[in-house]
Amino acid sequence: MSDQVTVTEQLITTINGYSHTGEGVGRFNGKPVFIPLAVRGEVVRFEITEEKKNFARGRLLEVIEPTVKREGEQCPTYQNCGGCQLLHMNYEEQLYFKQERANSALRRIGGLKDAAVKPILGMDNPWHYRHTTRFHIDQMGNKSIMGYYRFQSHILEQIKDCFLLPADLIQLLDAAANYLDSLEGAYQIPVRQIVMRKGWATGDLLVQMIAGDFPKKVDQRAVDALPGKFPNLKGIVISLRSREKEMIVYGSNYYTEVISGTRFHVPVGAFFQNNPAQTEVLLRVVTDFAAPQSDQILFDLYCGVGLFAHSFAPKVNKVYGIEDNKKAVSAAVENAGINGNRNTRFIRGRADKTLPQLTREGIKPDTIILDPPRQGSDRKTLAEISKISPDKIIYVSCDPATLARDLALLTRWGYQVVDVQPVDMFPHTYHVETVVLITRK
Repeated sequence: MSDQVTVTEQLITTINGYSHTGEGVGRFNGKPVFIPLAVRGEVVRFEITEEKKNFARGRLLEVIEPTVKREGEQCPTYQNCGGCQLLHMNYEEQLYFKQERANSALRRIGGLKDAAVKPILGMDNPWHYRHTTRFHIDQMGNKSIMGYYRFQSHILEQIKDCFLLPADLIQLLDAAANYLDSLEGAYQIPVRQIVMRKGWATGDLLVQMIAGDFPKKVDQRAVDALPGKFPNLKGIVISLRSREKEMIVYGSNYYTEVISGTRFHVPVGAFFQNNPAQTEVLLRVVTDFAAPQSDQILFDLYCGVGLFAHSFAPKVNKVYGIEDNKKAVSAAVENAGINGNRNTRFIRGRADKTLPQLTREGIKPDTIILDPPRQGSDRKTLAEISKISPDKIIYVSCDPATLARDLALLTRWGYQVVDVQPVDMFPHTYHVETVVLITRK
């Protein structure tokens, strides 16, 4: 047989692992072959769809020898919808994949060969957990259709149900579609995304429509009909695509969430963890790693509306939160009043610019918590942290690759990784949250 793989040639391989997005990985002619929907331990028939010098991509044609790790797909749109990537694996195998993903990133990217990764903390019931969702919108005739983009594309897949969402968010989606039709039909206001959020503890519902312009008038009958069907609906907000301006067409622009006894107002446009049940697990891990003391000063970088800042405020002497998002900072200040946390100070700005400012004021933290977005932190911020030299750094990451990159810098600059705890915040997707305890060497 030729060493050159022919595109569309049918082949057989054994799946021995996964890529970072959950594709099955087999081998042919000495190179890895990435095959979506294949499961570890299976023998599969596949065809090559793309070949490069060092790897190839394939399409699954047949599972010749199945494994008990495979799960029957419950969702009719799974293979087209980009919302999930792992529904074809049972939950135990999903957790194995995520554990290995965290391990692999720390070893290969971070060079942390001795880092001990604790067993991932999964969910007892990994369904209907997602309390924030963003739908993309297109037009079909004179009707609005909503859905998710297919994986790694901008092709819209219409969604009428989703096993990750609470049932009332799906019901609200249908009602919001009818309201959108009145906006787009009568007032010619193009709405291209809709964000729906639900408070886990409160049941609050919040709808944000992201549009190109504001309507000149509002169909009040259509607006008034929604709270009748959804008594927990707290607000409908239209935001411009820039998201700097908004129009409240009903109620307020925030919902309320409660995490481990702490109340949070979360406005449209501000980040909050979308799996509240696992957020309580995440908070317990961060608290265990931080071991807060009443005489300590804590910095919370990328603090958002103050999830960690307000949770730790009763346990430490002073908390400083740093956040670049204007709405989130305003909400963090408001949440201080709601929870009676008078020992907090929130500063709007970039972390790399604000940290030197606090240093000039003579403020030195004992512990720094950083919870950056998926792209991770940045070299300047990490350099400022190393200059400040806190006793502990707690890094909360939603991407193992950028986490490993940042840990490589911190370990080069005088820190060591002590504990690594993955948490499954996003069942049935390839995403994994990881909490790392870092101390000075």
